[in-house]
Amino acid sequence: MADDEIQTVGGKAVVVTGGTTGIGRAIARLLATQGARVLIFGRHDTELNEALGEIRGASGSQEVYGTTADASRMEDVRRVFQEADERLGGLGILVNNAAVYGDEFEKQELEDLEYVVRTNVVGYIACAREAIERMKGRDGAHIVNIGSMSADQREEGGSVYVATKAAIQGFSESLRKTVNPDGIKVTLIEPGKVATDMVDQPEVIKRVQESWERMLKPEDIAVCVYYCLTQPKRCDIVSMQIRPHLQVI
Repeated sequence: MADDEIQTVGGKAVVVTGGTTGIGRAIARLLATQGARVLIFGRHDTELNEALGEIRGASGSQEVYGTTADASRMEDVRRVFQEADERLGGLGILVNNAAVYGDEFEKQELEDLEYVVRTNVVGYIACAREAIERMKGRDGAHIVNIGSMSADQREEGGSVYVATKAAIQGFSESLRKTVNPDGIKVTLIEPGKVATDMVDQPEVIKRVQESWERMLKPEDIAVCVYYCLTQPKRCDIVSMQIRPHLQVI
């Protein structure tokens, strides 16, 4: 393969939703170390400041920006992309990652259920729409949606979360067909179990699960994202599933 056929992220403007913790932070850090100009957002100032310090330190780049925002709020979504215009001069890559899990179905109030759906589905759709407006006609434009293998596993006890991830699966497949003619790629990445703050276990247990090859690290998902973004222009990674070696369900 000729070197000029390989896509790079160097110099590209990237927005990572939910980029202050877990998978999102790992993705933002890796892309920044490869020369991308990155804007992240999350809901909490403390996590945002920690993430910005870590990513800037790892990448040596000052073109790493962030803001507090909630993906379930349309006014916040609009503000984030306006900031991308100001800070990054537009947008080349969107990584849709911000999501919440919630409690078991029967233990949640209707307002809490609505918040999960608005964050995990409406937030993805809203961010994609804002991104597409900025991506048309831009070379190498790419939307990566971080889904979950829950969309297929449909495990007991996570009904609403499963529903949202199944929705993202369908959204990604249809969106790709819609925007490909405009030169915009769409990739769906569906991880299995990953050691993030969404997993309600002590950190020491997560480390043991990783060593037993029963849980992934956020960095493993970041590598998948980077792989998808750096394929030759003629190639689309439409969907990818990644699970721990010994995860059986």
